[in-house]
Amino acid sequence: MDKGSAVNFPKKEILELQTAVENCRKEAGRIHVAESKEQRNRCKCIERLEVLASLKNKLLGEVSQFTDYSSYHVLIVDDDKLMREITSRMLKKNGFCHIDEADDGHNAIVKIKAKKILYSKQTPYDFVLCDLNMPTISGLDLLKLVRKESPFSKMPFIMITGTRDKESLLEVIKLGVRDFLTKPVNEEDLLEKINSIIL
Repeated sequence: MDKGSAVNFPKKEILELQTAVENCRKEAGRIHVAESKEQRNRCKCIERLEVLASLKNKLLGEVSQFTDYSSYHVLIVDDDKLMREITSRMLKKNGFCHIDEADDGHNAIVKIKAKKILYSKQTPYDFVLCDLNMPTISGLDLLKLVRKESPFSKMPFIMITGTRDKESLLEVIKLGVRDFLTKPVNEEDLLEKINSIIL
């Protein structure tokens, strides 16, 4: 073909091709607009959730200032003595008076059963703060034992963990753990989790 020559398409085919291209452009524009709208809606939802979470934390923080925690019974289960002392100190600072400690799952079961004899409450403790990783009887094993005992099966557990082991975390969720705290535990997070259970 000579450089100067041109291919002559029938006008009808050229028009159809131009129309098809224009339609493709319009459709692409509509998809982009739809995606942009969906993205904007998703961003708005995330912003609203963040605002709600912030308001919830603020409300729980304000509520904790006026809440009398003195009647609540708490069990701290951790093989680390320092962790038990730190957690106990934070609870006492905020007005908790009835705090028991256990250094492993076996002693925790003993304390739970003994407390049940002393008190006629359905659950001997209002909640249990329990380390997930402990020797002999782990936090997971303790939770399993408690869930099998009908008088204690509904007792709320807040599991304290430094692990990222998904299998263990999934198992404790299935057993009905109420919440998690990651080590090192800070006072604000601790009170937030407690308030979500008792208030």
